[in-house]
Amino acid sequence: MNNTYIQILRERQGSISVGASTARGMGPKGTIQAARAYLQSVELSRFRKSSMAAFLKELDLATGELSASLPKGARRWGSARKFINIFLRGCVYNKYLCAHFSLQNIEAWLEVPLDSHVAKGLKSIAARGHLPRWRGVVNLTPTDSEAYQLFASSVSRTDGVNRVDLDVRFWRRVA
Repeated sequence: MNNTYIQILRERQGSISVGASTARGMGPKGTIQAARAYLQSVELSRFRKSSMAAFLKELDLATGELSASLPKGARRWGSARKFINIFLRGCVYNKYLCAHFSLQNIEAWLEVPLDSHVAKGLKSIAARGHLPRWRGVVNLTPTDSEAYQLFASSVSRTDGVNRVDLDVRFWRRVA
């Protein structure tokens, strides 16, 4: 596929990753447009890393950049992390973007995009008190996110899927 179409696909993925339902209650007017603009312009090759630690460091940097690009009142770590996780999942799931930017190796490192559905599903499996109280995406902290992601990793190993794929299991259903 030529570079023009790769660019169109990347921009499309940036646009469809953040819609009204994804960003509901996460900020004032302009939040969706700002998130889309960041995602449509982010350089995908920066996520091509040789280790999970390096990938997660880059993910943290991008989360901060995306958060800073959002309007006042929407600059929340949890919202930015959800948006970037959905975007990266879509890029890896798209065979053309994945191949062009050599993102195959990061699929196993991608985080499950956290929202109320995923949190409820994970909490239904976890032992009581194992996961932090879910206070919503906008109130999600890096520490709470890490706890959910670590538990999601163990669930994904049991299920025989990548952690990012758990979103499919928990979308609008429990366990």
